[in-house]
Amino acid sequence: MDEPLPPFTNVTLQTFASEGDLALANQKWEKLGPKFVGQLESKGLLSYEVATIWNKDSKLMRFVIFRYKSADAFKRCLPNWEEIEKTVFDGVLVKVNAYRGISEEYWTTSND
Repeated sequence: MDEPLPPFTNVTLQTFASEGDLALANQKWEKLGPKFVGQLESKGLLSYEVATIWNKDSKLMRFVIFRYKSADAFKRCLPNWEEIEKTVFDGVLVKVNAYRGISEEYWTTSND
C-alpha cells in the first residue's frame, strides 16, 4: 500500500454550550455542508473527520480533522471558512480552538 504524501492538517476542537447549540450547528451543517465541501475540495481540501470526544464528562466536545494538499491549499480555503463559520455558527454558542500542522506519521491497516 502506498502511503499518502504528508498533507497539511488542521485540528479544530469545538466545545458547545448546550445540546441545543450542538444540534443547531449539526442541522445547519447537514443542510449546507455539501455545498461548502465542494468549494473547499476545489481549493485543496482532501478530507475531514468529525469525532465526539468520549473521555470527558460532557458530550458537547468534538474535534474535526481537516487534511489539505498543502499550506497554500489551506490558505486558499480561508475565505470559505470565514463564510462557513458565520453561517453554521450564527446563533450557536461554541468555543473553537484550531491547531495547524504537518502530518509526521500516518498508519492504516492493510487488512480489508
